[in-house]
Amino acid sequence: MKVKELIQELQKLDPELLVVVRGYEGGVDQVNNINLCNVELDSNAGIEYYGKHEVLHDGEKPWNENNIVVKGVQLRGGL
Repeated sequence: MKVKELIQELQKLDPELLVVVRGYEGGVDQVNNINLCNVELDSNAGIEYYGKHEVLHDGEKPWNENNIVVKGVQLRGGL
């Protein structure tokens, strides 16, 4: 999903709704951080219990040099 698509979907909703993300082990946390990040596409393809892509942290190189890295936005909750 692109930011413009997310904005379109969010504009359909009550602006007072709480935005949440999954908790680490269970439950949910409200979003309290929005971070720009680099996302390595398809780095976890084929690993069914992982997300398909991976966030690269400062200075981190892609796991696979042939994978594409794009700019992204990460929503985070908790502390």
